[in-house]
Amino acid sequence: MGGAERLASLTSSRAEYMTMWLRTTWDSRPAADAPSYERHVDLRDYATRRWRNTRYFVPGTMSIADVVNDTIGARTQPARTGGNETVPLNVTYVDERRELFAFAPERTLLLARAARDLRALPDTTIDGQRHRRVRATVEGFVATYYLRDADKLPARVHYRADATNDFGLAQWEVHDIDVWYGNWIRVAPGVLVPRQRDVYRVGRPYKRMTALTLAFNVPAPADSFSIADTVAQRFLATEQRPMWKVSLDSAQITAEHFASFPRFIGSVGALRVGGQWVLIETAQHRGAVDLVDQWLRARGESGVRAGVVARPFSGNGGARWFAAGKGRLYAAPGALAPLRAMNAAQPTTTTFVSGARWVRIGSDSLYMEPVDFADGNGAMVLYSPTHRWFYSPFMGVPQHQAQHDALMARYRARGWPIEWVGSVVGLRAPAPAVSK
Repeated sequence: MGGAERLASLTSSRAEYMTMWLRTTWDSRPAADAPSYERHVDLRDYATRRWRNTRYFVPGTMSIADVVNDTIGARTQPARTGGNETVPLNVTYVDERRELFAFAPERTLLLARAARDLRALPDTTIDGQRHRRVRATVEGFVATYYLRDADKLPARVHYRADATNDFGLAQWEVHDIDVWYGNWIRVAPGVLVPRQRDVYRVGRPYKRMTALTLAFNVPAPADSFSIADTVAQRFLATEQRPMWKVSLDSAQITAEHFASFPRFIGSVGALRVGGQWVLIETAQHRGAVDLVDQWLRARGESGVRAGVVARPFSGNGGARWFAAGKGRLYAAPGALAPLRAMNAAQPTTTTFVSGARWVRIGSDSLYMEPVDFADGNGAMVLYSPTHRWFYSPFMGVPQHQAQHDALMARYRARGWPIEWVGSVVGLRAPAPAVSK
């Protein structure tokens, strides 16, 4: 890679990346990963542990700038009233800065070599190629490095990290991460670095980062990373918490039987069925279900007694709460793989709904029917005759409108009235007019 002395001389970097984000899926169809794209300019000062990431969302023209100054973060973004505003970032981004700096390819082997617990492991082969393996604790992560025997370049690093703070990853809690390095190029001052990094989480593709430009020892002026004292104080006061751990001051019960919660809880809400509260989609983390359960009980309610996972994707980390025996969980068939990955598919507490059926809950019943959607194989829809309510995780998505129209027409033909509908963006909304 150019030698230890040359790598050690790298104190700052500036790179422009195109990141392809991938939906975590166990579907064998290649289109199921539903990629999205983000171009961003990444400026780092390794000496002071400062990071600035200016993000441009594709398609569109909006951009935001995230700054992490060692252990404090802030974001500059468009304000609703026009212009820009700077707000504190969640501690998740401090965690991300630590992880990114630990496994930056130009730094990580030096950090591993300096680790007190560095040791060799038995060799292995990947795709027929022999790889040397070493293990070391880097920035608090116990990491295993795979170095190609042919050219001694790092091909892969494997480690485990706790993602409880991260809204999108909280479901996995402590989980396995792999970073693969590829497409090596030589960059001034003569170092060899990978142009591409592929990140896997829980054994599944998560994102691909491709460097469009890459330079080292570039100017990294202090004002690029500056955070106002007032914003830093707000960060210390409010953002050193998991992203899903929010106040439920805005939560409410409407029409006596529908409870809605803030978006960052990760659940669309709860429905009272037969005198028992059923959580619709199970939130991002078991701790979020605890918040909901406590909120209900504080209002003299019975608390959460059952949960439904209707989405066939990841994002139902609250399923672990039910797996601990605190309630019954009913899950769509497409949710089996992600629930197994988070050890939440317990046979004593989880029922996978393989065919349309009525489920008795308290003194009433809820109808559950597995349905395949074009981009949601193995999903599930719900119907409550008591509330005249139909739920689909994809309700309101234009490309699924015809399928929803057909489903609701079939239910109505059975004499099942539908006055209200729910989706992952809202628990109770007036049902759309019947199509002519």
